[in-house]
Amino acid sequence: MIACAFFPIEEPQLHCKLEAYLQWLEIQAGKISGVKAFLLAGGYGRGEGGIFFPPDGSPPTLYNDLEFYVFAPALSQELVASWIHEGESRLGIEIEIKVMSAGQFEAASPSMFYYDLLSRHVLVAGERSWLDSLPKNLSDASAIPAVEGSRLLVNRGMSLLRCQRWAAGERKLPSGFCERIASKLKLALADSVLCASGRYHWSCTERDRRLPALKEVPPDWDALMLWHAEGVAFKFRPTDSGMAPAEWAEPLLLLRKAWLTTFLWIESKRLGQQMTNPAGYAKGSKPVFPEEPPLKNLIRQLRDLRRAAHLPFCWGDHPRSRIWKALCFLLEGSGEPEAAALLGVPALRGMNLEEHCRTLWKSYP
Repeated sequence: MIACAFFPIEEPQLHCKLEAYLQWLEIQAGKISGVKAFLLAGGYGRGEGGIFFPPDGSPPTLYNDLEFYVFAPALSQELVASWIHEGESRLGIEIEIKVMSAGQFEAASPSMFYYDLLSRHVLVAGERSWLDSLPKNLSDASAIPAVEGSRLLVNRGMSLLRCQRWAAGERKLPSGFCERIASKLKLALADSVLCASGRYHWSCTERDRRLPALKEVPPDWDALMLWHAEGVAFKFRPTDSGMAPAEWAEPLLLLRKAWLTTFLWIESKRLGQQMTNPAGYAKGSKPVFPEEPPLKNLIRQLRDLRRAAHLPFCWGDHPRSRIWKALCFLLEGSGEPEAAALLGVPALRGMNLEEHCRTLWKSYP
């Protein structure tokens, strides 16, 4: 493992704590055969990790979760859990370690995730030569398909559903959760447009620099650019305003409206047909995923009939299209019956329907 910067500013004590954990992981990985690469991804892996400075003047802490990816034969859950426990005990933040086979990575198609991962990361253990041998299109931003911008917004929209119920007083969330989700969405709104325009970049500061040069943009672009700059600032130096749930109602409404406008603009551009509201998107004449072979979709849905929760048949399209359409209705705020029909459930209300949507989304990423 080579020395690296985890943050955009110098913070020696936090740097040493994080580096010590990575060195410990390097030793643990060295005891296992077949590890092609053990990577630290996310903001800390790209040198853009956040540092939280408590308002009471106590020492700064790490803020974001740590995301690791291990490309190796299957590892025992107990082993991975022990690595996670050690890190969380040392660093005081959540840690996620995902194990993937080397073959799965070698056969992967271009995506925003693979591009970000390969463009900037920390190689904790493994073979740099193996990473260099991977298909070049995986680390080529221009190869990222336009649907990845929409997928990014769907991911953020699902988290926005949770904040929406919290603001209504119907669920509990950790302190600062909505602050973090709002910040991520402010970044994602403009980042998704960059992706749809073929101008995405792994660094959030570089993405922010590219925004004013875009020619084809969604409504309220100036506001989205300001939000993006706020998201970058929060990413590097996060805060917790301590706002009560009820105080979030108006900010979340603005974010929901911006999400819906931007998402439908991107989908209209991607699919080549104008859609300005959830109903128009739901009734669009073209498949949401035209790249997916219809026969493969049919086979997938027949297989999924065995699931406890599955979607109604979606002829000629991927079943996840129903989830994306339902999300539009749920974030719009007055389309619960339409969302319920798309998801194939009775007209559940409130958190139940939204949680059902999130559950299905996890099954059809």
